[in-house]
Amino acid sequence: MAHKVWILNLDDFVFKSKALDALKTHSLKYIQLLKPGDFCVLSPLIHRDQAFLDYMARIKKIAHKNWVFLPKEQRPDESLVAAISRDEELLKKLRRLCAMDYVVIPLIYTKEFGHLSWLCENKLLNNSIAVQEANNKLVFKELCKKFGIPTIAPVYEAGMNKVPRILATLNPQETYLLRRPFSAGGYGNIKGNLVDLLPLIKQEHKEADFYLERYKEIYKTLGSLCMLKDDEVSFVGIDSQLIHKEAWEGCSFPFQRLPKGILDEIREKSLMLACYYYGKGVRGQINIDWAIRKKDGDLKLRALECNSRYNGFGLCLRLASTVYGINRRDLHFYMDTKMRFAPKWTTQKLIDELDKINAALSFKGGVVLTSGVEDGKAGFCFIATNAQDLAALRKEFKRHITGLTERPTRDWE
Repeated sequence: MAHKVWILNLDDFVFKSKALDALKTHSLKYIQLLKPGDFCVLSPLIHRDQAFLDYMARIKKIAHKNWVFLPKEQRPDESLVAAISRDEELLKKLRRLCAMDYVVIPLIYTKEFGHLSWLCENKLLNNSIAVQEANNKLVFKELCKKFGIPTIAPVYEAGMNKVPRILATLNPQETYLLRRPFSAGGYGNIKGNLVDLLPLIKQEHKEADFYLERYKEIYKTLGSLCMLKDDEVSFVGIDSQLIHKEAWEGCSFPFQRLPKGILDEIREKSLMLACYYYGKGVRGQINIDWAIRKKDGDLKLRALECNSRYNGFGLCLRLASTVYGINRRDLHFYMDTKMRFAPKWTTQKLIDELDKINAALSFKGGVVLTSGVEDGKAGFCFIATNAQDLAALRKEFKRHITGLTERPTRDWE
Protein backbone atom coordinates (compact mmCIF):
# COMPACT_ATOMS: atom_id res chain seq x y z
CA MET A 1 0.00 0.00 0.00
CA ALA A 2 1.28 3.48 -0.91
CA HIS A 3 2.70 5.79 1.74
CA LYS A 4 0.70 8.95 2.37
CA VAL A 5 1.11 12.67 2.89
CA TRP A 6 -1.73 13.69 5.20
CA ILE A 7 -3.20 17.17 4.79
CA LEU A 8 -4.70 17.93 8.22
CA ASN A 9 -7.38 20.31 6.91
CA LEU A 10 -9.53 20.29 10.02
CA ASP A 11 -10.74 23.80 9.17
CA ASP A 12 -12.68 22.42 6.20
CA PHE A 13 -15.25 20.59 8.30
CA VAL A 14 -16.03 23.23 10.93
CA PHE A 15 -18.19 26.27 10.18
CA LYS A 16 -16.29 29.44 9.26
CA SER A 17 -16.32 31.45 12.49
CA LYS A 18 -14.89 28.48 14.46
CA ALA A 19 -12.67 26.95 11.76
CA LEU A 20 -9.46 28.70 12.76
CA ASP A 21 -9.95 27.84 16.44
CA ALA A 22 -10.51 24.16 15.56
CA LEU A 23 -7.44 24.11 13.29
CA LYS A 24 -5.18 25.62 15.97
CA THR A 25 -6.44 23.47 18.84
CA HIS A 26 -7.22 20.02 17.44
CA SER A 27 -5.01 19.40 14.39
CA LEU A 28 -2.29 17.48 16.24
CA LYS A 29 -4.80 14.78 17.26
CA TYR A 30 -4.96 13.59 13.67
CA ILE A 31 -1.27 12.66 13.58
CA GLN A 32 -2.63 9.36 14.92
CA LEU A 33 -3.51 8.51 11.31
CA LEU A 34 0.12 8.31 10.19
CA LYS A 35 1.95 5.05 9.57
CA PRO A 36 5.74 4.52 9.34
CA GLY A 37 6.98 6.29 6.21
CA ASP A 38 4.12 8.82 6.11
CA PHE A 39 4.35 12.62 6.19
CA CYS A 40 1.81 15.28 7.19
CA VAL A 41 1.16 18.95 6.47
CA LEU A 42 0.12 21.10 9.43
CA SER A 43 -0.99 24.70 9.66
CA PRO A 44 1.73 27.13 10.82
CA LEU A 45 -0.96 28.63 13.09
CA ILE A 46 -1.34 25.55 15.33
CA HIS A 47 -0.44 25.37 19.01
CA ARG A 48 2.65 23.19 18.58
CA ASP A 49 3.33 20.78 21.47
CA GLN A 50 6.78 19.34 20.70
CA ALA A 51 6.59 16.74 23.48
CA PHE A 52 3.40 15.36 21.94
CA LEU A 53 4.86 15.37 18.41
CA ASP A 54 7.94 13.47 19.58
CA TYR A 55 5.77 10.98 21.46
CA MET A 56 3.58 10.32 18.41
CA ALA A 57 6.65 9.82 16.20
CA ARG A 58 7.99 7.27 18.72
CA ILE A 59 4.86 5.16 19.22
CA LYS A 60 3.93 5.32 15.52
CA LYS A 61 7.50 4.35 14.56
CA ILE A 62 8.00 7.35 12.29
CA ALA A 63 11.78 7.14 11.99
CA HIS A 64 12.50 9.62 9.20
CA LYS A 65 13.32 13.22 10.04
CA ASN A 66 11.31 16.26 8.92
CA TRP A 67 8.04 14.30 8.63
CA VAL A 68 5.99 17.47 9.34
CA PHE A 69 5.62 20.06 6.58
CA LEU A 70 4.30 23.61 7.08
CA PRO A 71 3.34 26.15 4.44
CA LYS A 72 5.42 29.32 4.79
CA GLU A 73 2.37 31.39 5.69
CA GLN A 74 -1.33 30.97 6.34
CA ARG A 75 -3.47 34.07 6.60
CA PRO A 76 -6.17 33.96 9.30
CA ASP A 77 -8.87 34.29 6.64
CA GLU A 78 -7.67 31.45 4.38
CA SER A 79 -7.83 27.68 4.58
CA LEU A 80 -4.86 25.40 5.10
CA VAL A 81 -5.37 23.95 1.61
CA ALA A 82 -5.28 27.46 0.09
CA ALA A 83 -2.07 28.25 2.00
CA ILE A 84 -0.43 25.08 0.66
CA SER A 85 -1.60 25.83 -2.89
CA ARG A 86 0.26 29.15 -2.99
CA ASP A 87 3.49 27.82 -1.46
CA GLU A 88 5.49 26.79 -4.53
CA GLU A 89 8.35 25.28 -2.51
CA LEU A 90 5.96 23.02 -0.60
CA LEU A 91 4.15 22.10 -3.83
CA LYS A 92 7.47 20.95 -5.31
CA LYS A 93 8.01 18.66 -2.30
CA LEU A 94 4.54 17.20 -2.71
CA ARG A 95 5.06 16.67 -6.47
CA ARG A 96 8.34 14.85 -5.80
CA LEU A 97 6.64 12.59 -3.26
CA CYS A 98 3.74 11.89 -5.66
CA ALA A 99 6.32 10.93 -8.32
CA MET A 100 7.64 8.40 -5.75
CA ASP A 101 4.11 6.89 -5.51
CA TYR A 102 3.07 8.71 -2.35
CA VAL A 103 -0.60 9.69 -2.18
CA VAL A 104 -1.63 13.10 -0.81
CA ILE A 105 -4.77 12.58 1.26
CA PRO A 106 -6.88 15.09 3.23
CA LEU A 107 -9.02 14.64 6.33
CA ILE A 108 -11.95 15.68 4.16
CA TYR A 109 -12.03 15.89 0.35
CA THR A 110 -13.19 19.30 -0.91
CA LYS A 111 -13.32 21.05 -4.26
CA GLU A 112 -10.37 23.20 -3.13
CA PHE A 113 -8.38 20.09 -2.25
CA GLY A 114 -9.26 18.61 -5.66
CA HIS A 115 -7.40 21.57 -7.24
CA LEU A 116 -4.43 21.07 -4.90
CA SER A 117 -4.42 17.36 -5.81
CA TRP A 118 -4.19 18.31 -9.49
CA LEU A 119 -1.33 20.77 -8.78
CA CYS A 120 0.59 17.97 -7.02
CA GLU A 121 -0.08 15.42 -9.80
CA ASN A 122 -1.67 13.30 -7.07
CA LYS A 123 -3.27 9.91 -7.79
CA LEU A 124 -6.13 10.22 -5.26
CA LEU A 125 -9.62 10.30 -6.78
CA ASN A 126 -12.81 11.28 -5.00
CA ASN A 127 -15.99 13.19 -5.79
CA SER A 128 -15.91 16.50 -3.89
CA ILE A 129 -19.55 17.31 -4.74
CA ALA A 130 -20.77 13.95 -3.41
CA VAL A 131 -18.57 14.31 -0.30
CA GLN A 132 -20.01 17.77 0.32
CA GLU A 133 -23.56 16.42 -0.02
CA ALA A 134 -22.79 13.55 2.36
CA ASN A 135 -21.51 15.99 5.00
CA ASN A 136 -24.51 18.34 4.68
CA LYS A 137 -26.89 17.44 7.53
CA LEU A 138 -29.96 18.86 5.75
CA VAL A 139 -29.21 17.03 2.48
CA PHE A 140 -28.65 13.85 4.52
CA LYS A 141 -32.07 14.20 6.16
CA GLU A 142 -33.69 14.48 2.72
CA LEU A 143 -31.84 11.38 1.54
CA CYS A 144 -33.00 9.45 4.61
CA LYS A 145 -36.57 10.46 3.83
CA LYS A 146 -36.22 8.87 0.36
CA PHE A 147 -34.91 5.66 1.94
CA GLY A 148 -37.64 5.63 4.60
CA ILE A 149 -35.17 6.19 7.46
CA PRO A 150 -36.60 8.34 10.30
CA THR A 151 -34.64 11.48 11.31
CA ILE A 152 -35.19 14.49 13.58
CA ALA A 153 -36.74 17.01 11.19
CA PRO A 154 -35.69 20.69 11.11
CA VAL A 155 -38.41 23.18 12.05
CA TYR A 156 -36.62 26.34 10.87
CA GLU A 157 -33.86 27.08 8.35
CA ALA A 158 -32.05 30.35 7.68
CA GLY A 159 -28.70 31.70 6.56
CA MET A 160 -26.80 33.60 3.90
CA ASN A 161 -28.43 31.79 0.99
CA LYS A 162 -31.96 31.56 2.39
CA VAL A 163 -34.86 33.98 2.65
CA PRO A 164 -35.50 34.54 6.40
CA ARG A 165 -38.67 32.89 7.69
CA ILE A 166 -40.94 34.08 10.47
CA LEU A 167 -40.19 32.54 13.86
CA ALA A 168 -43.64 33.34 15.26
CA THR A 169 -44.93 29.90 14.24
CA LEU A 170 -42.58 28.22 16.75
CA ASN A 171 -43.50 27.66 20.38
CA PRO A 172 -41.47 30.07 22.59
CA GLN A 173 -41.73 27.64 25.54
CA GLU A 174 -40.11 24.72 23.70
CA THR A 175 -36.39 23.92 23.77
CA TYR A 176 -34.60 23.90 20.42
CA LEU A 177 -31.17 22.93 19.13
CA LEU A 178 -29.41 25.35 16.78
CA ARG A 179 -27.16 23.44 14.35
CA ARG A 180 -25.06 24.13 11.25
CA PRO A 181 -25.43 22.00 8.10
CA PHE A 182 -21.62 21.77 7.79
CA SER A 183 -19.86 21.38 11.12
CA ALA A 184 -18.23 18.43 12.83
CA GLY A 185 -18.04 17.19 16.40
CA GLY A 186 -20.91 19.29 17.69
CA TYR A 187 -19.09 22.56 16.95
CA GLY A 188 -21.73 25.28 17.14
CA ASN A 189 -24.58 23.15 18.53
CA ILE A 190 -26.47 25.38 20.98
CA LYS A 191 -29.49 24.40 23.07
CA GLY A 192 -32.07 26.91 24.30
CA ASN A 193 -35.52 28.40 23.93
CA LEU A 194 -36.28 31.09 21.35
CA VAL A 195 -35.48 33.94 23.75
CA ASP A 196 -32.02 32.43 24.34
CA LEU A 197 -31.38 31.73 20.66
CA LEU A 198 -32.82 34.89 19.07
CA PRO A 199 -29.63 37.01 19.37
CA LEU A 200 -27.66 34.20 17.73
CA ILE A 201 -30.27 33.76 15.02
CA LYS A 202 -30.08 37.48 14.17
CA GLN A 203 -26.31 37.30 13.96
CA GLU A 204 -25.86 33.89 12.34
CA HIS A 205 -28.12 34.34 9.32
CA LYS A 206 -25.70 36.97 7.98
CA GLU A 207 -22.65 34.72 8.36
CA ALA A 208 -23.63 31.10 7.68
CA ASP A 209 -26.51 28.70 7.14
CA PHE A 210 -28.11 27.12 10.20
CA TYR A 211 -31.31 25.38 11.26
CA LEU A 212 -33.35 24.59 14.36
CA GLU A 213 -34.56 21.21 15.58
CA ARG A 214 -36.88 20.55 18.48
CA TYR A 215 -34.62 19.36 21.27
CA LYS A 216 -35.16 15.67 21.96
CA GLU A 217 -33.95 13.71 24.97
CA ILE A 218 -31.68 11.01 23.58
CA TYR A 219 -31.12 7.77 25.47
CA LYS A 220 -28.01 6.78 23.52
CA THR A 221 -25.99 8.23 20.64
CA LEU A 222 -24.30 5.62 18.45
CA GLY A 223 -22.03 5.75 15.44
CA SER A 224 -21.62 3.26 12.60
CA LEU A 225 -18.55 3.09 10.38
CA CYS A 226 -18.38 1.85 6.78
CA MET A 227 -15.33 1.63 4.51
CA LEU A 228 -15.77 2.55 0.85
CA LYS A 229 -12.87 1.14 -1.18
CA ASP A 230 -12.62 0.94 -4.97
CA ASP A 231 -13.55 -2.74 -4.97
CA GLU A 232 -15.90 -3.09 -1.96
CA VAL A 233 -18.15 -1.51 0.67
CA SER A 234 -17.78 -2.99 4.16
CA PHE A 235 -19.43 -2.46 7.54
CA VAL A 236 -16.93 -2.06 10.41
CA GLY A 237 -19.17 -1.86 13.45
CA ILE A 238 -21.01 0.33 15.97
CA ASP A 239 -19.55 2.55 18.67
CA SER A 240 -21.20 4.31 21.60
CA GLN A 241 -20.53 8.04 21.62
CA LEU A 242 -19.62 10.18 24.60
CA ILE A 243 -21.72 13.35 24.32
CA HIS A 244 -21.40 16.31 26.69
CA LYS A 245 -23.31 19.60 26.27
CA GLU A 246 -24.45 18.58 22.75
CA ALA A 247 -20.85 17.97 21.59
CA TRP A 248 -18.85 14.81 20.84
CA GLU A 249 -16.06 14.09 23.35
CA GLY A 250 -15.25 10.42 22.82
CA CYS A 251 -16.46 6.91 22.00
CA SER A 252 -16.19 3.24 22.95
CA PHE A 253 -16.24 0.02 20.91
CA PRO A 254 -17.74 -2.50 20.46
CA PHE A 255 -21.27 -1.60 21.48
CA GLN A 256 -23.80 -4.41 21.87
CA ARG A 257 -26.02 -3.33 24.80
CA LEU A 258 -29.22 -2.94 22.79
CA PRO A 259 -31.67 -5.47 21.32
CA LYS A 260 -30.19 -7.34 18.35
CA GLY A 261 -33.02 -6.09 16.11
CA ILE A 262 -31.95 -2.45 16.54
CA LEU A 263 -28.26 -3.22 16.00
CA ASP A 264 -29.11 -5.21 12.86
CA GLU A 265 -31.24 -2.32 11.62
CA ILE A 266 -28.31 0.09 12.08
CA ARG A 267 -26.06 -2.25 10.10
CA GLU A 268 -28.61 -2.67 7.30
CA LYS A 269 -29.36 1.05 6.97
CA SER A 270 -25.67 2.01 7.22
CA LEU A 271 -24.78 -0.29 4.33
CA MET A 272 -27.75 1.00 2.33
CA LEU A 273 -26.53 4.60 2.70
CA ALA A 274 -22.86 3.65 2.17
CA CYS A 275 -23.72 1.86 -1.09
CA TYR A 276 -25.60 4.96 -2.25
CA TYR A 277 -22.57 7.18 -1.58
CA TYR A 278 -20.26 4.61 -3.18
CA GLY A 279 -22.37 4.86 -6.33
CA LYS A 280 -21.94 8.65 -6.25
CA GLY A 281 -18.16 8.27 -6.25
CA VAL A 282 -17.39 8.73 -2.53
CA ARG A 283 -14.39 6.76 -1.26
CA GLY A 284 -12.87 6.42 2.21
CA GLN A 285 -14.73 6.30 5.51
CA ILE A 286 -18.42 7.02 6.03
CA ASN A 287 -19.53 7.60 9.62
CA ILE A 288 -23.25 7.76 10.40
CA ASP A 289 -24.58 8.99 13.74
CA TRP A 290 -27.74 7.48 15.22
CA ALA A 291 -29.97 8.51 18.13
CA ILE A 292 -31.80 5.97 20.26
CA ARG A 293 -34.85 7.54 21.90
CA LYS A 294 -37.19 6.08 24.49
CA LYS A 295 -40.84 6.72 23.71
CA ASP A 296 -43.77 5.06 25.50
CA GLY A 297 -41.43 2.33 26.72
CA ASP A 298 -40.13 1.52 23.24
CA LEU A 299 -36.72 2.25 21.71
CA LYS A 300 -36.85 4.37 18.53
CA LEU A 301 -34.00 4.71 16.01
CA ARG A 302 -33.32 8.06 14.33
CA ALA A 303 -30.56 8.94 11.85
CA LEU A 304 -28.75 12.13 12.86
CA GLU A 305 -26.02 12.89 10.33
CA CYS A 306 -23.37 11.49 8.01
CA ASN A 307 -19.66 12.35 8.05
CA SER A 308 -17.60 11.44 5.01
CA ARG A 309 -14.25 11.96 6.74
CA TYR A 310 -11.96 10.54 9.41
CA ASN A 311 -13.39 10.69 12.93
CA GLY A 312 -12.70 9.31 16.41
CA PHE A 313 -13.82 5.77 15.54
CA GLY A 314 -11.42 5.59 12.62
CA LEU A 315 -8.58 7.14 14.63
CA CYS A 316 -8.92 4.47 17.32
CA LEU A 317 -8.87 1.71 14.70
CA ARG A 318 -5.66 3.17 13.29
CA LEU A 319 -4.04 3.51 16.74
CA ALA A 320 -4.89 -0.08 17.65
CA SER A 321 -3.46 -1.50 14.42
CA THR A 322 -0.32 0.64 14.14
CA VAL A 323 0.72 0.84 17.82
CA TYR A 324 -0.40 -2.57 19.13
CA GLY A 325 -1.06 -4.70 16.04
CA ILE A 326 -4.69 -5.29 17.09
CA ASN A 327 -7.18 -5.72 14.25
CA ARG A 328 -10.76 -4.53 14.50
CA ARG A 329 -12.23 -8.01 14.99
CA ASP A 330 -10.35 -8.33 18.31
CA LEU A 331 -10.52 -4.68 19.33
CA HIS A 332 -12.03 -3.11 22.45
CA PHE A 333 -11.38 0.59 23.09
CA TYR A 334 -12.53 3.56 25.13
CA MET A 335 -11.60 7.08 24.03
CA ASP A 336 -12.14 10.25 26.08
CA THR A 337 -10.83 13.44 24.46
CA LYS A 338 -11.37 15.74 27.44
CA MET A 339 -10.19 14.11 30.65
CA ARG A 340 -9.48 16.59 33.45
CA PHE A 341 -6.81 16.09 36.10
CA ALA A 342 -4.62 17.87 38.64
CA PRO A 343 -2.67 20.95 37.37
CA LYS A 344 0.73 19.31 38.06
CA TRP A 345 0.44 17.12 34.94
CA THR A 346 2.23 18.36 31.82
CA THR A 347 2.33 16.59 28.46
CA GLN A 348 5.78 15.14 29.18
CA LYS A 349 4.86 13.99 32.71
CA LEU A 350 1.80 12.19 31.35
CA ILE A 351 3.87 10.51 28.65
CA ASP A 352 6.40 9.30 31.23
CA GLU A 353 3.62 7.90 33.45
CA LEU A 354 1.86 6.18 30.54
CA ASP A 355 5.15 4.52 29.60
CA LYS A 356 5.30 3.05 33.13
CA ILE A 357 1.68 1.84 32.97
CA ASN A 358 2.11 0.22 29.55
CA ALA A 359 5.44 -1.41 30.41
CA ALA A 360 3.86 -3.24 33.37
CA LEU A 361 0.88 -4.69 31.45
CA SER A 362 0.61 -8.46 31.06
CA PHE A 363 -1.84 -8.28 28.13
CA LYS A 364 -1.90 -6.86 24.60
CA GLY A 365 -2.86 -3.18 24.43
CA GLY A 366 -2.23 -0.01 26.42
CA VAL A 367 -3.09 3.64 26.97
CA VAL A 368 -2.28 6.19 24.27
CA LEU A 369 -2.18 9.95 24.82
CA THR A 370 -4.21 11.39 21.92
CA SER A 371 -3.60 15.12 22.56
CA GLY A 372 -1.22 17.29 24.52
CA VAL A 373 -2.22 18.90 27.80
CA GLU A 374 -4.14 22.15 27.48
CA ASP A 375 -6.05 23.92 30.26
CA GLY A 376 -5.77 20.88 32.52
CA LYS A 377 -7.29 18.51 29.92
CA ALA A 378 -5.99 15.89 27.50
CA GLY A 379 -7.29 13.01 25.41
CA PHE A 380 -6.59 9.30 25.94
CA CYS A 381 -7.43 6.07 24.14
CA PHE A 382 -7.52 2.83 26.14
CA ILE A 383 -6.94 -0.20 23.89
CA ALA A 384 -7.28 -3.92 24.65
CA THR A 385 -8.57 -7.16 23.12
CA ASN A 386 -11.40 -7.85 25.58
CA ALA A 387 -13.69 -6.04 28.01
CA GLN A 388 -11.95 -7.38 31.13
CA ASP A 389 -8.51 -6.13 30.09
CA LEU A 390 -9.98 -2.78 29.05
CA ALA A 391 -11.59 -2.33 32.49
CA ALA A 392 -8.32 -3.31 34.21
CA LEU A 393 -6.41 -0.80 32.05
CA ARG A 394 -8.74 2.05 32.99
CA LYS A 395 -8.48 1.11 36.67
CA GLU A 396 -4.67 1.13 36.51
CA PHE A 397 -4.75 4.51 34.77
CA LYS A 398 -6.83 6.00 37.61
CA ARG A 399 -4.34 4.62 40.15
CA HIS A 400 -1.42 6.37 38.42
CA ILE A 401 -2.95 9.64 37.17
CA THR A 402 -3.99 11.48 40.32
CA GLY A 403 -6.52 14.28 40.53
CA LEU A 404 -8.82 12.97 37.79
CA THR A 405 -12.26 14.55 37.57
CA GLU A 406 -14.88 11.83 37.11
CA ARG A 407 -17.42 12.29 34.35
CA PRO A 408 -21.13 12.10 35.17
CA THR A 409 -22.13 8.45 34.71
CA ARG A 410 -24.62 9.31 31.96
CA ASP A 411 -21.84 10.74 29.76
CA TRP A 412 -20.02 7.47 29.31
CA GLU A 413 -22.33 4.55 30.10
